[in-house]
Amino acid sequence: MHTERLGWRNSNRLGRRDFIKQTGLAAIGLAAVRENPRTAQARSAAGAAPIAFNSANLVARVTGYQYQLANWMVQHKKTIAATDAAAWRAICDEIAKAGFKAVEVWEAHASPEALDQARAMEWKKILNQAGLKPVAYAGRLSRETLQICRWLEIPHIDGGMGNLKPEEATALCREFSIGFNIENHPEKSPEEILKKIGSGNQWLGVCIDTGWLGTQGVSAPDVIKACGALLRHTHIKDVKAAGKHETCLLGDGVVNVAECLKTLRAAKYAGWYSWEDEPEDRNPFDSAARNLQWIARHLAD
Repeated sequence: MHTERLGWRNSNRLGRRDFIKQTGLAAIGLAAVRENPRTAQARSAAGAAPIAFNSANLVARVTGYQYQLANWMVQHKKTIAATDAAAWRAICDEIAKAGFKAVEVWEAHASPEALDQARAMEWKKILNQAGLKPVAYAGRLSRETLQICRWLEIPHIDGGMGNLKPEEATALCREFSIGFNIENHPEKSPEEILKKIGSGNQWLGVCIDTGWLGTQGVSAPDVIKACGALLRHTHIKDVKAAGKHETCLLGDGVVNVAECLKTLRAAKYAGWYSWEDEPEDRNPFDSAARNLQWIARHLAD
């Protein structure tokens, strides 16, 4: 995810908070015939590996899948305003249709500004009806977002911690029994990443965003190795070239995502692989099934 969308560098930044159901065996059979083979393969793969869809992929959904990365917070606010129960149901159904069984919920889709406990329970019901397990929360660490995670039964937040010091973040997480993993963006070394969480502990870990390491021109596999046991979540993303953050199909960019997955497997990484692609000029659902299958295939190699 993009740092500016959450105002991580400025805690006072404005806007910071700012399957299709089938009936009968005949209908099920008809659906199977009509399903795209790639989607069917992806659906099967999803049940075999811990791969999640990051709903931050849909940052441009409210503007017809056209936006500029620099305007992330504008999209964040528009998404909060546009995400009612019907919109959330449509999003969850589309994620499930692409073959995913798990989702990382982006803050704008379940924001403190919009959700109280009753509405959170409705969001959880919609997730259950779509057959989706919420496995992470992509956003900022705060008392309010931790409460949403508690309502939605999400085990950890992955993103930024604003101005919180490691000891303050640890105390908050311990209070709610929910973890937090710092996500890299401008950092160019594991030391820079780990410094944000002190030495790390039971509650504070690392979420590696492979795409941002590619943007910074850093070897993602090397950073993964260096983070060791503190690496507890991943955002699996590829970018076209260093120096920019233009996303692309996994395997088509400069990140060497295949080697990242190999390195994670060798380290016996036990967390989720959250597929992330936030294109500025296309619908990520067009490649969702393909990328799900791609990750699953490389994890199985």
